[in-house]
Amino acid sequence: MTRRLLGGLALAACAVVPMHVAAAQLGPQPELRLDVLGASPCRVEMGAGVNLGAGNYQRVELDAAAGAFRRTGALVGSGRVDALMRLLLDPFGQRRWALSLAGGVSARYDAGDRVRPYLVGMLDLEGPPSHGVRVAYQVGFGGGVRLGVVLRRSRTVWR
Repeated sequence: MTRRLLGGLALAACAVVPMHVAAAQLGPQPELRLDVLGASPCRVEMGAGVNLGAGNYQRVELDAAAGAFRRTGALVGSGRVDALMRLLLDPFGQRRWALSLAGGVSARYDAGDRVRPYLVGMLDLEGPPSHGVRVAYQVGFGGGVRLGVVLRRSRTVWR
């Protein structure tokens, strides 16, 4: 009986330690981004955001971006806010390159217009860490085709 109790306590201790490590590793992960949104008219936007750990395989991504596009020959300002949930297929960085799938909502504002909501879906290909940063390439939809390049601060163990 004592062996089983000690074995159970050892197993519980082994389970608690990784949870504390995971909580520390999954803190806020800042990112910078450059996006091209292909709905007519095509627009280019720069932005910043943060990824928040929501478990081993999930990240909540909150981004804000601003840019411009041409409307009847004049440059018009635009901006957006995105809230996405990313599902990582390799959260522990076992491969150099890893895919993740994202989905969520976006609110876009063009100067002189109203705020427009969009559903967003994306595929994210994230590369290996280099000098504390990971580069990710994104393709998706949400108010038109989206192409993006993202620089994320790399974590030591997790993506």
